[in-house]
Amino acid sequence: MAGLDLDRIPFGIATITVGEGADALVFDGVKEFQAEGGEVTLTPQFEDIVVQDFGTGPFDKRLVGYEGQVTIVAAQESIDVLELALAATETITETTGGEKAGITDAPIGSSLRKKAKRVTIHPRNLPPENKSMDITIYKMASEGEFTRSNANEQGNVTITLSMLPRDGMDPSKPGNFFYFGGTDPNADPKD
Repeated sequence: MAGLDLDRIPFGIATITVGEGADALVFDGVKEFQAEGGEVTLTPQFEDIVVQDFGTGPFDKRLVGYEGQVTIVAAQESIDVLELALAATETITETTGGEKAGITDAPIGSSLRKKAKRVTIHPRNLPPENKSMDITIYKMASEGEFTRSNANEQGNVTITLSMLPRDGMDPSKPGNFFYFGGTDPNADPKD
């Protein structure tokens, strides 16, 4: 089976990390659990270029942007998971100690971008240091709804994150929304 790399066959659940550092939510089956496998969708957006000499159909299509979503079905509920699922919220802190005590609706006109975080999807069939199949999206936040069913069945928290362009984006250059693999095209060469 020359040329067959079994690690390159997508299989199984992925570890999904939302955020960075100590505040990251890591759906890895240890810190946070998934009730269903996650899903990522990246969709290029095109505008038609029509040349009358060739009819009314598109002669070319030009890239004008991207849309993207990541869906995570969390098996556990916590203030952090609820805040991720419903980004149009603000944290309620205890008056003594400043610990997170809950969330509440955000004021009208609040920025979704301020709540957006980096999301990394890493196939669990690969060791953590092998980032060759990782998908990293620079900024994502939930603009969706929160629904809870209270029945005699397992409850889950569905989190749907939407993609935004990265901070410092330059539309005349690539690398504004996401990258595949372990090399960030926007990383500082000194790092």
